Amino acid sequence: MGAGRPAAASQTATHVIDTSTSSSTAREIATARRADSVAFLHRAPFALDAYELGFLPGFREDCGYQQSQSTQLDIPVGMLDNDFRNPDLERFVDRFFEHEPQVGVIGDVYERDDINDHVAAAREIQASYPEAELIIVPKSRTVIDAIPEDLVLGYSRGYADRLAHEFSDPPDWRGRRIHILGGSPPKQLEAIRQLTRPTLSADPPADIVGVDWNGLHRGAQFGEFWTTDGWDDSGRDADHVTVWRTVRHSLARIREFWKVHGIWPETTPQDEGIHIEYGGRPQPISNRPLALNVGRTSGEHLAARTSLNTGPAQSVGTVVTSATSPIAIGITTRRSLASRASTSRRRKQRAVFRAPGGAEARS
Repeated sequence: MGAGRPAAASQTATHVIDTSTSSSTAREIATARRADSVAFLHRAPFALDAYELGFLPGFREDCGYQQSQSTQLDIPVGMLDNDFRNPDLERFVDRFFEHEPQVGVIGDVYERDDINDHVAAAREIQASYPEAELIIVPKSRTVIDAIPEDLVLGYSRGYADRLAHEFSDPPDWRGRRIHILGGSPPKQLEAIRQLTRPTLSADPPADIVGVDWNGLHRGAQFGEFWTTDGWDDSGRDADHVTVWRTVRHSLARIREFWKVHGIWPETTPQDEGIHIEYGGRPQPISNRPLALNVGRTSGEHLAARTSLNTGPAQSVGTVVTSATSPIAIGITTRRSLASRASTSRRRKQRAVFRAPGGAEARS
């Protein structure tokens, strides 16, 4: 080289892929993950506790709340699941018209040839209940895209003969409205993350409209309650801790779990007039029959069932108080549930898609 000639700087071309999430994308994902409802399908009195904590109560069509001993107790039917072991579309439509739920699981579809019958059942319901969330559960990859986009896809994650992740991949569900059927909260959360996380191809997230799981009762029968770290068996040898009390304790923990992860609905019919405090393990509780408490206000009703406030300061459980009677709540809720569902759907469609109980129930 000549003395006055500067040496050429060595340059290496670097291609950087920006995998960071923009603020607008983060907001879109957060909105997509926020459920319209978290359902708990079971019988009374467990369904009443779930309802008072903000869950959407319901049952499988062949079960009901089994509340014959409490004839004055009116728990709204928020979600109606089909009898997936013995499905009958005509029977389910009749049950839907009888109970008028907010959410209905029409049925499982394994082959494309069976889609039309399920869609026809959904259309029959929609003609009278246009605000209802109607779910069809695909059981094969080819069925997913064939289901009309105004219907919710049921994503099987719990008890089922064929789980969603066994026949499909997350991209198959993205851009659709999804209800996670069954599976413990950590399993459901992982599915939600897979269906909504940002992708290099900028696929739209799935819109999570709801989740449900009723597996709490099985653990409670053995004195175990649900925690984010698994089942806690602190009550296994405690004769004074009832199954009823243990299930209610688990419900409170699940509610807090979904709140922490941004899944719990922004509004529930129970938000106004109800105060909830939570902490600690299940404590002794009265075993009085539910029917004896039905005439009281909701605050008195639950105070009578929740004696833990009289215990040591460190033994704090779930306390719910309200000035509204449970009977009045049951009578006035259907309209508010449907109204909330409609408002929530419109909110999500604007934010995300700007371009759109029985003991065996799918736990």
